Amino acid sequence: MDRPHPLADRLYRGRRILVTGGAGLYGRALVPRLLTLGAEVRTASRTAPQPPLSSSEHRIGDLTDRRFAEAAMEGMEAVFHLAGRRGSIGMQTAKAATMLGENALVCLNTLAAAQRAGVKALVYVSTVTVYPPMAVYREDLAWSANPHPGDQYAAWAKRIAEKYVEALAIEHGFADVAVVRPVNTFGPFDDFDPKTALVVPALIGRAERRESPFVVWGDGSAVRDFLYVDDAVGGLLLAYERGLGRGPINLGSGTGHTIRAVAEAVLEATGHSGPIAWDPTKPSGEPSKVADTTRAREILGFRPEVPLAEAIARTVAWHRSQGRWASN
Repeated sequence: MDRPHPLADRLYRGRRILVTGGAGLYGRALVPRLLTLGAEVRTASRTAPQPPLSSSEHRIGDLTDRRFAEAAMEGMEAVFHLAGRRGSIGMQTAKAATMLGENALVCLNTLAAAQRAGVKALVYVSTVTVYPPMAVYREDLAWSANPHPGDQYAAWAKRIAEKYVEALAIEHGFADVAVVRPVNTFGPFDDFDPKTALVVPALIGRAERRESPFVVWGDGSAVRDFLYVDDAVGGLLLAYERGLGRGPINLGSGTGHTIRAVAEAVLEATGHSGPIAWDPTKPSGEPSKVADTTRAREILGFRPEVPLAEAIARTVAWHRSQGRWASN
């Protein structure tokens, strides 16, 4: 994923690029890549990145505030819009208003500010939760039914933003936008708090605390598609280079893994002996969520490089190296 596009100098060198959510999982992996490619990077997030990002301008504020979104956008030529509220299955319902209202405001304010500022290119990170329940997600089926009830509030916010991208192109000609829908992505700078984290970092955090028994929601049969953050960021860069105006594109491995296999890989990587205790009384989400990656391969040339077990091992190694930063 480090091979630059033939037009990399024109696309990156000296170009003023805003990364929203720059302190988060995607942002911490993307910003160094952009800087290496010669971009002039500004990041925007609710809190300062810890540890600090180097060689980039950072603005602290909340993109639910339209004025902050407009100020962050001033002078920018391109945008990677990564910001949004993420959370576990439990949080999706417990924080329903936050997941729907704040995610929608963050996206609509950012997209509108980009259009008004005359931004030339924008990559919008949506999510595969926009899809209704189905075993394999194809881009043209996103609107065929309602999202799964367990993800519905964040999913509707992301759907609204995708529809707003369409509307901006119709009314204002703001068409150089790439919409990407990543699968469950994890890696360094993730949220490892078991109460709020998504599945892989939550399991890693709990395994590192040596919880015993090692309780996992569901019965382990649910199938998910996972992506290491470095691969995901490689896909975002390819979307910026080759995917503008090409419609939504899934980013994933295209391979399903059971939660049982993921839990076992986490125990192996952390050296925790478990044992695993399955809790089928707790929600485990859809039975299967795997992305069709045909468009990503054909349009972007995207192929993830880090296998799941290696990605988990890398994430565990990073978590152990960070000390006090790991939980932030």
